[in-house]
Amino acid sequence: MAGLALMALLYPREGVTFFNVQAEFPSMEEVLGAETEESITETETEEEKDTLPEMTPEQLMDMRMAELEAARDSEFMVFCRKSPTRLHMPDDDITYLDPVFEALEHASERPVRIMHYGDSQLEGDRMTGVLREKIQETFGGNGSGLLPPVQRLGMATATVDTWPELRHYMYFGSPEFHAEHKRYGPLAQVAEVDSTARFTVTAHGGSTYPHCRSFRKVSVAMMGDGGFTVQAGGDSLEMTCSRDSSFDGLRIFSTTLSRSVSKAVITAYGRMEVYGIMIDGASGVSMDNIAMRGVSGTLFTSIDRRTLAPFFQQQNVRLLLLQYGGNSVPYLKPGKSITGYMQQLKSQIELFKRMIPDAHIIFIGPSDMATSVEDEMMTYPYLPMVVDSLRSVAQESGVAFWDMFRAMGGRGSMVRWVEADPQLAGEDYIHFTPRGARRVSEMLWGALDLYYKYYRFRHHLDEEEEQTTDSTQATQTLQTEAKPLPQTQATPLQQTEQADSTGAKADSLETEREE
Repeated sequence: MAGLALMALLYPREGVTFFNVQAEFPSMEEVLGAETEESITETETEEEKDTLPEMTPEQLMDMRMAELEAARDSEFMVFCRKSPTRLHMPDDDITYLDPVFEALEHASERPVRIMHYGDSQLEGDRMTGVLREKIQETFGGNGSGLLPPVQRLGMATATVDTWPELRHYMYFGSPEFHAEHKRYGPLAQVAEVDSTARFTVTAHGGSTYPHCRSFRKVSVAMMGDGGFTVQAGGDSLEMTCSRDSSFDGLRIFSTTLSRSVSKAVITAYGRMEVYGIMIDGASGVSMDNIAMRGVSGTLFTSIDRRTLAPFFQQQNVRLLLLQYGGNSVPYLKPGKSITGYMQQLKSQIELFKRMIPDAHIIFIGPSDMATSVEDEMMTYPYLPMVVDSLRSVAQESGVAFWDMFRAMGGRGSMVRWVEADPQLAGEDYIHFTPRGARRVSEMLWGALDLYYKYYRFRHHLDEEEEQTTDSTQATQTLQTEAKPLPQTQATPLQQTEQADSTGAKADSLETEREE
């Protein structure tokens, strides 16, 4: 009964659609009224028989709702203990993400930024794009977020065209792209402007990512001397910065356009290093896709802090997703090899916690990966051990962990994903197809959304929202009923004429409907 009641609370009365099949669920009234008088009599204890008649209907319903809340709480805790898609919270603290949810709910008043760092599984905005769309649909916001000043890889939601060709360095990939310094910024890459440059940013989104079709706020992260102008949607604006050129660190120039646009041309003038361009909504949530091919996630402690910390401090970053480990799996062995890598990752997490004390972190472990063992594709032998070690590091560091390996099916699942029809993973047995990336992202969002709904349930926010709605409706009703009387009382003849006129109009409207 409690399970049915929980379903009645969670699912809409009109039902939900699963693969073109409409599933309908009973209403709360139907669930609570499902017990017959005979079954109630059979199951009542002597204590219940004595207590129930003395309760008012309100007291009885309060008791029933308390029972339902207890059941809902119990079922959620079962999910937290057993589900492969659950988040492993530090010290099993289910309230760990509560400050994030609170910030997201107030993102219309103070914009929130989420940053998703990872390896090549994120390229093209595949996984981040799905999460961003779900989050912006729930909490508001627009735009693709932080983009590289020189875009070497295609992205589903935005493009950056740069003129002229700039010196561009990246702290990952081939050593030929490395700079002689460590001023790489939050994207681990930098472009140098000697006098002037132009960045043309175009939002795409399409029907897949509608919240990325447009943006209204344009920002540039830089270090050096100079400034920026932006032309978009008929606006030609000078971008401003709260810190002057004497500040020894990354600065952010920004402006908010008069309306949302899908394209903007940013002109830089001066001598500077550009670390990234942001296209966001005027309010709500921004989410950045930061894919670094071949990276194991251990480079952040080597980047010049002056190009990192100021960015995080100014952007109200409240959630950080770190998705690493896959690139190291083929080379790690039990013992010092795994232990050394875990210590390096722990240092990265501690760095982020120092730079962004208000942010919460979810470390996302690698997917299943397969290699040939005696001519048969099998999970890398030490991958489960690496995943378990990553979960331990997250626990020791006081951050959450999401086990993508077990969420997708555990040992041997990558082979099944490759063989699926339609295919969910590529022939390299490492990377997801776009369809597979969407499926994994939806699983992660489903877990996050469940924790969010449970946050609202624990804080009785849905009840408050219903009370506010009821109060607003009641106020509107009272205002409608309390219309002021006309200053001059109509004569009986005037009242008759008004009634005839009203009736004629009503008859005319009814005739039009019938026609």
